[in-house]
Amino acid sequence: MIVDLTIMSSTPGLGSIRRSALVAALCVALGASGGMVSQPPTASPAGQAVYWCPMHPDIRGKDGDTCPICKMALVRAAATDYDAYLLEVEVTPRVLRARQRARVRFSVRDPHTQKKISRFELVHERVFHLFVISQDLEYFTHIHPTLRSDGSLDVDVELPRPGVYQLIADFLPLGGAPQLVQQSIVTAGYTGPLVAPPHPAPDLADKIVGGTRVKLTLPEPLAGREQLVTFDLEDVATGAPVADLQPYLGAVGHLLLASADLAIAAHNHPVAEMSGRGGPTVVFQMLFPRAGDYKLWVQFQRGGQVLTAAFAVPVKGRY
Repeated sequence: MIVDLTIMSSTPGLGSIRRSALVAALCVALGASGGMVSQPPTASPAGQAVYWCPMHPDIRGKDGDTCPICKMALVRAAATDYDAYLLEVEVTPRVLRARQRARVRFSVRDPHTQKKISRFELVHERVFHLFVISQDLEYFTHIHPTLRSDGSLDVDVELPRPGVYQLIADFLPLGGAPQLVQQSIVTAGYTGPLVAPPHPAPDLADKIVGGTRVKLTLPEPLAGREQLVTFDLEDVATGAPVADLQPYLGAVGHLLLASADLAIAAHNHPVAEMSGRGGPTVVFQMLFPRAGDYKLWVQFQRGGQVLTAAFAVPVKGRY
């Protein structure tokens, strides 16, 4: 079963981090779409195309430049139209059951013409990033559907238990604006409510994954305030700072932020100039747009293994 609970359009601009989905979530809640625009991309005075960073859309430059924050290559900026693209989801078999493999197929359509999109920009080594999160925030995975010749994308999933799961799709249509679009799927055998936000207890404690200790440091989290979030990594066996992190999808780390009700989500990457290439410190710049409970999943790669650590962060209002 597929339930279209939330669709969030991405809105470029608004500072030096990729806050598009966060800002859109303030304007878009449970099914409506809209946006807020700052510094819309336009042609240069000489009529040349403008290039921007999909993760930090207020970073502009020319073809061949890289983003000074995350170091990814700039891509050609979109026209000043930020409507959310349409995401169609098809699950095979149609009856989705927990602990059974199923194939999820995506089709992306232009919001105005309904034309199927078949070309996407490569963003951090993939054309489509998919996050699957359970409604209770206990299950998380970051996977990458394969692009087919007809423009559809598909990937196999196996969900651990009956329930509601949120699909968060992060992609950039060629010539379009960055998108972060959500849909929900429900397994057979689930009899609970479709919307039941959890209330996770604060959890800022160190995490140990794959022989690596991950320590989170951040100032008091306040809604609406841009802030730095720092992770320090240590080898558990030796106690030494980690210096052998490997690039994972073109970055030293990835972070997904989501509000407890999953109405807000953002996919962030490290500030390259403040992060060690191999560790031990990795810094993200982020914004919590409203007060409430949030879950953070941070990912690194070490020794060929992707490490995922989760934290629960309570965020206060500024006033």
